[in-house]
Parts: sequence; structure tokens; C-alpha cells
Amino acid sequence: MREAIIIGGGPCGLSVGMALQEQGIDYLILEKRAIVNTILSFPANMRFYSTSDRLEIGNVPFLSEEERPTRHEVMRYYRAVVTRQQMNILTFHHVIRVERSSDGFLVHTHNHLGKEEVFEARRIVIATGIYDHPRLLGVPGENLSKVMHYYTEGHSYSGRSVLVAGGKNSAVEAAIDLYRSGAQVSLVHRGATVYQGIKPTLLLDIRNLIEKGRIGFYPESAITRIEEEQVFVQSGNEQIKIQNDFVFSLIGYQPDLSMLNDLGIMLDHQTQIPLFDPDTYETNVADIFVAGVVTGGITNKVFIDDGRLHGPKIAEKIAADMGRK
Repeated sequence: MREAIIIGGGPCGLSVGMALQEQGIDYLILEKRAIVNTILSFPANMRFYSTSDRLEIGNVPFLSEEERPTRHEVMRYYRAVVTRQQMNILTFHHVIRVERSSDGFLVHTHNHLGKEEVFEARRIVIATGIYDHPRLLGVPGENLSKVMHYYTEGHSYSGRSVLVAGGKNSAVEAAIDLYRSGAQVSLVHRGATVYQGIKPTLLLDIRNLIEKGRIGFYPESAITRIEEEQVFVQSGNEQIKIQNDFVFSLIGYQPDLSMLNDLGIMLDHQTQIPLFDPDTYETNVADIFVAGVVTGGITNKVFIDDGRLHGPKIAEKIAADMGRK
């Protein structure tokens, strides 16, 4: 039996593992896909707004070519950390349920072959993030194959009519990249503007593209129906029909709350933030901790920069419980 199992192999889960490793505490990270799988799903040419030093975990320095690293550099850094630190992680192990045992927890997983494997631990750390569960538009046609909730690159959509829904960084970045890749781009946003709250590096480009009519922008608007060859948008009192081949719905993501609910972790009714001690990150259920983005519920206010700092506090609490401090 291990002292701790960490569910989630993103940067924040890796940070917890590093902190436990430094304390000499036996741990295992279970990740349902690849190491830092969320970052793997980011746009191929994305450059992080966070500087490289704010993405570091443990005492491993992150040196990038420029102050703000690329997606490729970030993935390479975390791979190197796992390899050089010989971290104890199993990828492609999807946790399907966690249950209490007489002296801890049983963690049931499906491996890459679809076979069930069970692991035991005295404590559980949930660091599952939110990126696997996109928010839905809730409109007819959203289940069509032309509708996607993740964006990686624009090359495939050259010469096609593409609508992007959303007004935050991911939507704006996708719209710009699609335009540069030769797509005919429409951007639909519920808000009045996309010029506020986005990365400064995107602001000049999106303003120029919208004001010059290169990207069709529909503010204070919402998609009402998606069909095979068009999308219907409500803009004020007007119903607009836009010819369309593909839709990227990039309106945000939310945590999978089923595991937390099943384990009896209390959630705030409005924010879905789990109940935890801010000094230790232990939840209202003894020996179950939360770390990283999942601690922000549906607020989307916790990022790698902050979540990577949760690991040391969790490790200190576990070490104290073990009588090491």
C-alpha cells in the first residue's frame, strides 16, 4: 500500500508528486492519458502568457528560448522533469472509481488495454483539472461532427468557413490562427467586446482583423442552432444565418464533479469549489486532498502558476500525519 495516490498527471499533479518525493513519501501518479495531457491539447503554435519561471515545479529550473515559452517547450520541460527525477507515474490509467477500504482507499483504473487494475493508498490527492469537460452551448445541432471543443491548428481549415464561439484567449487565438491559415472566420461572443481581459500579445492582431473586416465579429450574440451547412445566430433582435463548414465552441471548461460527489466532498452551490483547508488542501473528507485547477471549481481562476504551489503544502500535511514533523 502506498502512502498517497495522485489522480492526474498535469503540472499540478506532478508538483504534488515532486513535493512528496522530496519528503521521501511513497506515492503514485495515475494519469488517464499522457503526461500534461491538457497542454498536449493546446494550439500547436501557442505561446504561454506565463513566464517559464512561473511554470517550474520542484527545484528544477525551466529555461526557454524566450521569456514566455511555447507549448512545445513546456511539454518538453515536464517530460524532462518526470524522466530526470524518476517520478513514479503510470500514464494511460483512467481512474473509474475510488472506494474506501479498511485502512485507506482502493483506486480502480482501466489501463490502455481496457483491463482493470486496482491500486491501494492511505491518502488520495485529486488533481484532475477541468480541461476534459468543455462547457456546452446547449443548442440544437451541437452534437454534429462539425462541432469541436478543442483547437490545435488551422491548416486543415484553409478555404473553409469556420465559426468560433467565445471571447476569451482560447477563442481569440483560434480565430487569429484560422484566419492566418486561410479560413473564412466568424467570431461570435456574448459580450460586447473581446478587447478586454485577453493577452496583450493577441490584442493588436484581433483588433486589426475585426476593424478591417478580415474576421466577422458578432458581439452580444449567441448561437441558437447549428445545421450541416449553416449556423443561426441571434444578434440583438436580428436572427442571422451564416454559411458554415465547421464550428469551434471555445466557451470554457469545467471540472468533472462526479468523483468529488461520490467521495462525499462538499461543493459550493454556486462556484462548485470543493470544501478544503487552504493551509493543507485536505477536504472535508479525511485523507482526501485537492490540488490545482480543480480547487477553483467553475470559476476558472486557478491556473498552473498557482496550482503548482499546492504540492508542498499537501506534502507537509501528509508528512506531519505520518509523524515526520
